[in-house]
Amino acid sequence: MKWYLLAGALTLFSSCLKQSIPDAMLGSKNSGGQNGGGLTATLSYTLNGNAVNISVPNADGQNPNYYTLGCTKSTGYNLDGISNSGEITFTFYTDSLTLGRYTYTGIYGEMYFLTYNGQSEYVYAATDSMSFTVTSYQHGHISGTFSGRLTPLVSAGNPTNTYGAVGSISISHGSFQNVPVFY
Repeated sequence: MKWYLLAGALTLFSSCLKQSIPDAMLGSKNSGGQNGGGLTATLSYTLNGNAVNISVPNADGQNPNYYTLGCTKSTGYNLDGISNSGEITFTFYTDSLTLGRYTYTGIYGEMYFLTYNGQSEYVYAATDSMSFTVTSYQHGHISGTFSGRLTPLVSAGNPTNTYGAVGSISISHGSFQNVPVFY
């Protein structure tokens, strides 16, 4: 009778196992994502009415030295994204990234923020600014919103640059989700 109970228990337990222990451990490491694992990171915004979208499946699988969308720690934290239309970068001037709003205004000096279709955009004038709000920072990923008003660079010069219409570039509806922070 003991053998029948043991055989029945083994049959029941073996039918519950869908994958091997190593496969289950790998699956739990990459859970929550698409295409076999990892979270999808996204960044989107509107620049003067033109939508820009970046999406990276399995964002944790990117090389921390060369990535499409990520945030790296250096003297501060640099959030960078690359799309077909250009790139965006924002530096969080802090040694400890936390939830909250980070703003860079023109009173601090000119600062590059993005390139759109070959045109570089800067915080240049006192009325220009770029703000990012980190609303979530968990498990090594940040999410939040951003907006800004920028000035286009007309030509780079030495010792000074030439800028276009002050504040003519509007960044709105900015959001980023599940962006990995690389240390």
